Amino acid sequence: MAIAVRAVNDGCSFSVNSPVPAIPAAQVTTDMMLLIAAVKPFDAGWSVSGWTALGSGASGSTAAGVDTGSMKAQVWWKEATSDTETNPTVTEGSPVFNVAGANVAVFSKDAGETWDAPVVVYGGDETNGTSISATMSADPGVTAGDYVVTFLGVNTDNITSLTGPLTATQTGVTFGSFTNHVVTVASWETTSGGDMGMHVSSAPVSSGTGSAAPVLTGTGTASGGADMLEAGFIRLRVSGGAAATSLLDSNRMSRWLVVR
Repeated sequence: MAIAVRAVNDGCSFSVNSPVPAIPAAQVTTDMMLLIAAVKPFDAGWSVSGWTALGSGASGSTAAGVDTGSMKAQVWWKEATSDTETNPTVTEGSPVFNVAGANVAVFSKDAGETWDAPVVVYGGDETNGTSISATMSADPGVTAGDYVVTFLGVNTDNITSLTGPLTATQTGVTFGSFTNHVVTVASWETTSGGDMGMHVSSAPVSSGTGSAAPVLTGTGTASGGADMLEAGFIRLRVSGGAAATSLLDSNRMSRWLVVR
């Protein structure tokens, strides 16, 4: 079983109304598409038609302003049914947006495998400064062979530029190398509304089984006035495929030998 990054666009769609993030051009049928969005105020209403929502998280309850205000984050997912999926719209609800951003990340699987429903957990960090540390709300059930995506939405355009990826640690798990999908920093932040920024990283799970909530860490290159961010950790998993077929064949051979 093998999950891989198909493509992550280098940047977000930002709007004070309803952002429309572009699906990467490399996307094909059966890919897993993750729509990752962040917004302030922390209690803003929103929806995405035709995609499955995975709950939401908020970093606190501070009112939105320029470079201040608690953040809300949410993930939606969809398995692609065509090679030309239509770009989704993150539709503004009530309360209305101060500013919102969204990115679509796309992942592939091997032939014969099926996607399990993604699992996401959230956690916030409202301590001002360049160091980021966000403990997620629960153990998402990570095990070897999974793939994980880490992300954040921050209330300023000043700390989006991390000096490396947004990494995760979790008791019982060894992760592979995290890939930082932020290449062009200016494409991941905005001065629209009250300012905001986003970040997305990802990594395979090399070994182990998680037994605690993940902790996400990173370091920014600058600090805003009152940094507040909501982060998230997404677990991707597939079932079936070559590994499952091999195990089935092995079991059949064992039974045949017993009968003989």
